[in-house]
Amino acid sequence: MPDATRQIAAPAELVTENQSTTPLVGVDLSELAYDAICQILKHGQDFDLEGYKDLCIKRRIAARIRAVGLAEPELYVTLLQESVPEQVQLLEALTIHVSQFFRNPSTFSMLEKQILPQLLEQARKSNSKLRIWSAGCAGGEEAYSVALLCQKLMQADDLLSIVATDISADILRRAKQGVFTKNRLVEVSSAQLERYFIAVDNGYQLCEEIVNRVRFVRHDILNVQTRYRVDLLLCRNLLIYFSREQQERVLRYLADALLPGGYLVLGRAETLVPSVRELFTCIDPAERIYQRQ
Repeated sequence: MPDATRQIAAPAELVTENQSTTPLVGVDLSELAYDAICQILKHGQDFDLEGYKDLCIKRRIAARIRAVGLAEPELYVTLLQESVPEQVQLLEALTIHVSQFFRNPSTFSMLEKQILPQLLEQARKSNSKLRIWSAGCAGGEEAYSVALLCQKLMQADDLLSIVATDISADILRRAKQGVFTKNRLVEVSSAQLERYFIAVDNGYQLCEEIVNRVRFVRHDILNVQTRYRVDLLLCRNLLIYFSREQQERVLRYLADALLPGGYLVLGRAETLVPSVRELFTCIDPAERIYQRQ
């Protein structure tokens, strides 16, 4: 989710001061209010909360309710029903969009030194395109980081396709612009910063050559109807927000998306659930890198 959640003002008749002596928290959401919010997001924003960890989602909903100055979930349901902009704001608060270039540098070092050279050589031998998918791409930092590595490693005739997906249409629009604040670039080398970025008023603009390497698409990882076939799949820090059952479902979906011998990269706090381990070989347990059997 964005580092700072934007706020919109709730209607004046819904906001009162000191409505409660205790701040609203996730456990205070009744099942009735929670179900109503789920239905509003499903029909209004095409976002299905089924399969996400309830308590985690409820905490974020409660935080959003506090942010607009309400203390009663039922009042927030009314606001949500009447305000499409608030539906968008809540969706932004529920989705995870905190990232930076080359986050966990040792992971990208492994990609640069071993995984990408192997995949590029494999693509050259088969006269095919190297296909990469960044799932839950946030502001595009991960996908652009991979694009920068590929730019360094590719030969003139190499073909590359990078798709980056996320549930939030708003964050995807920002990702396509390729403008980043300085704190997102702390792991970018001075040479890369000088060659591929231009200083602008609100940060740094990534050059058009790299921006055009990445195609951004709105996609819910729980929607297994959409099919990709890729050689390298990065799905980092996304599984932790799903139930165990949905983790298995997503991992099987990701396994199907990988071409034979393709690689899956998970987040540092994630691992394969036991029921899908036979589908992968662990290449680097510390970096959570797995190869499709």
